Amino acid sequence: MVKLAKLKSMMYWVIGLSVILILLIAFVYSPYYAKSGLWLLDRFVSQEVDPVAAESQKNGQLSAENELEPGSKEWVARQAYLAEVNQSLDQNDASKFLQIQQRYNLLLKMIAEQKQDELDYQLQVFSDNELKANIEQDQNQASVSNNIENSVDDDSEVEIDIEALFEDVISDENQPLFEQYRQFLTDTSAKIQLENTSSEATQVRAPFIFQRPAHQPHAIVILGGGLTSGKKKGEIVVNAYTKKRLEQAVEVYQSHNLPIVLSGVEAPYMQKWLEQHQIHAQFLENRSMNTCENTRFSSLLLQKQGGAPTVFLVTDAYHMARAKRLFAINGIATIPVIAPLPNTLTEWQPSKQNLMHSRRATYEILATMRDVWFGESNCREIP
Repeated sequence: MVKLAKLKSMMYWVIGLSVILILLIAFVYSPYYAKSGLWLLDRFVSQEVDPVAAESQKNGQLSAENELEPGSKEWVARQAYLAEVNQSLDQNDASKFLQIQQRYNLLLKMIAEQKQDELDYQLQVFSDNELKANIEQDQNQASVSNNIENSVDDDSEVEIDIEALFEDVISDENQPLFEQYRQFLTDTSAKIQLENTSSEATQVRAPFIFQRPAHQPHAIVILGGGLTSGKKKGEIVVNAYTKKRLEQAVEVYQSHNLPIVLSGVEAPYMQKWLEQHQIHAQFLENRSMNTCENTRFSSLLLQKQGGAPTVFLVTDAYHMARAKRLFAINGIATIPVIAPLPNTLTEWQPSKQNLMHSRRATYEILATMRDVWFGESNCREIP
């Protein structure tokens, strides 16, 4: 009797565990497992922006011009431009933006023409001296040395003249040129030919994005979701996850026209996909291998380019909470743009197509718990 009772008890346990297992499998294959995981992620994952890290992004003066040499005329012109834009914002006067923009474009054109004139003049002097040396070389060898010395003296005088005409913009002498450029950008009395101000021309196409309030998005950041093999042999293309994110980002870009940041080793392939849709991403971060590096390296890139306190963040719903948390740690607030997964959830019934969502939810919950409890140990400091 005792053995029979034990056998019955064991059978009840087996049946009970089997029922629980079946229900658990049904739950995983249902849409409610993924929805519950998503609710937990959105509810409990902190997205508070680190105030210290945010200091590096607070300027919000995002620029695609990252190769300007500090102290160069272009660099000083850029500082003057940003100063005038900021002053207009402080005065709540956005009406001057287009005029400042057009004058800035004209200023860059004038600087480029000055540099070209300088180069042409130097080439002409060099050519004249070389011709003179060749003529005198035919007369006798002794006079060649004198002519060469004279040509060297002439070059020295030319350098002095050029420096006088195009003053070196070193750190101690930036201020006069800075003020001169600011005056040019705002002097409405100067009669210069500006671009047509029709409705089409009023769309700003400059390399600078006007400084915006910190809570408004400054850029569109798209996180890579992986790559796959293309139809051609050896071809690599974006996978279905990444493609969905790009498609969602295109909609945001068409309505907001903000600069695009592509993040991940997938970035070059993402750029290729965008260019097939007549869109060019301004910033590529192609070193990151995981989400932590996505957020860290993208934040460093945006900081280098002038700062972006807030960005549109494009990824799937399950990835969003962890990505937002990591961006917040790096000083950037995010506005989520949810990209769908290749397979949609069913309304209520269990289905194999829900399994992709369940796997994504499980992975992100575990990854978030790892990051919170143990830190981002697999995240490089710099790209």
